[in-house]
Amino acid sequence: MSHSNSQVPNESADQRWFDDGHAKHHVPLAPAVPIDPTVNTWSRFGPTFEAYEYSGWIDESAFFEFISTNRWPNFKPGQAKHAIFCQDNGCVVGEGLVLMLGKDDFIFTSGPGTVWLAYQFQFGRKKFDATLELVTNDWFLLQVQGPRSAKLLNVVTAEGVQDIEFMHYKELSIDGTKFLCLRQGVSDELGFELWGPAKDARKIYSSIVDADKSHNLRQLGARTKMVNHVEAAFATPAADFIPAVHAPSSNKELVEFRRYAKSIGFDFDLHVSKASGSYGTDPVLYHNTPFDLNWGWLLNLDHDFIGRDALAKLKADPPRKLVTLVWDKDDVADVFASLFRSESYEYMEMPRNLLGNVVGSSVSVGSQTIGYAVSRCYSYWFKEMVSLGIVLKEHASPGTEVSVKWGSEGSKQKIIKAVSFFIICFGVIVQPAPYKEDKRRCKIV
Repeated sequence: MSHSNSQVPNESADQRWFDDGHAKHHVPLAPAVPIDPTVNTWSRFGPTFEAYEYSGWIDESAFFEFISTNRWPNFKPGQAKHAIFCQDNGCVVGEGLVLMLGKDDFIFTSGPGTVWLAYQFQFGRKKFDATLELVTNDWFLLQVQGPRSAKLLNVVTAEGVQDIEFMHYKELSIDGTKFLCLRQGVSDELGFELWGPAKDARKIYSSIVDADKSHNLRQLGARTKMVNHVEAAFATPAADFIPAVHAPSSNKELVEFRRYAKSIGFDFDLHVSKASGSYGTDPVLYHNTPFDLNWGWLLNLDHDFIGRDALAKLKADPPRKLVTLVWDKDDVADVFASLFRSESYEYMEMPRNLLGNVVGSSVSVGSQTIGYAVSRCYSYWFKEMVSLGIVLKEHASPGTEVSVKWGSEGSKQKIIKAVSFFIICFGVIVQPAPYKEDKRRCKIV
């Protein structure tokens, strides 16, 4: 079955429809309600697993290669790849994992990346002879990460994980219940992702938790989980960058795409476009190329894809680089101490803020703004306040001292005091990214 380029479904300004698999529901919207970009709601358990499955391909991976910066001529069943999607100016729209389930069967999972992928498949620039199926409610995804993750899975599964290579998967079972085990993670430690039928999720989860006796298994919350992303320097949408879907009305494709996204219940303005901090609140400020996010190695120019021309021009000399910033302890301590004074600095969420709001802090050397810091977090392991930074490459050498401006422009603090009394400049030292050693490919012993 092939989808032709057709008109994106329209949506009125005050309503939205969504399908929960049983019936369609009408959800009233209140577009006039003001949104504070520093405030987010958060549910403890994510209700869905965002995944699409593509099958029946004639030209094996033609679709993914057309919208991805990379191509995979040797992609085989049992492997996974990291896909980066860009718009014409080379900025990242989305990213995610692609698993090859069979010769003509792929599954892709992501956050905002799934929306761009589905739009391009149904209404995009090229037609592909394939079928697309939303399998969000059909699959579960669990993560087991850390130095002892392999030992734990070797105990609880019948087959063990000893022979799984990085970015490869195989079928495992627990008490006869089968699932896929992918060796992958974003903690820079040995780790695995477990993929399987949604109906078996609770059984697999409980079996692993209940089986743990000597491996010191910890169940991480949303804040602590995201600290791993910073220590390992894995850029995350809606935390470190904003998907590049914001453009003037003259860009008809992006205008149509955003309308399509709202029609299926994903409003980019509400979900992944909020920003605060001294660097600014305009989402466009946080649009980044793959080079900015340490993904330049995933760029392959020997095929046609969206954004190719812009990225080809940047490849020889990309202007910015991803780094780790280690924040001065005394300056950080003064921010917390100020909470007990009559005039206080902007509060620092601990160990970090949640997804859904990019807090960007201006980074400078002397009087020159050289970039911005994101995902400030407290690392219990390193006993440091660290962040990621996207800075001009001439200031990206390890050991470079920079200043980070903490506090939102336009806040009460800023209005009351127009100098650095309320918007503090931190002494920060640039460090390599990632900050910790990458052990994902280590030998399993």
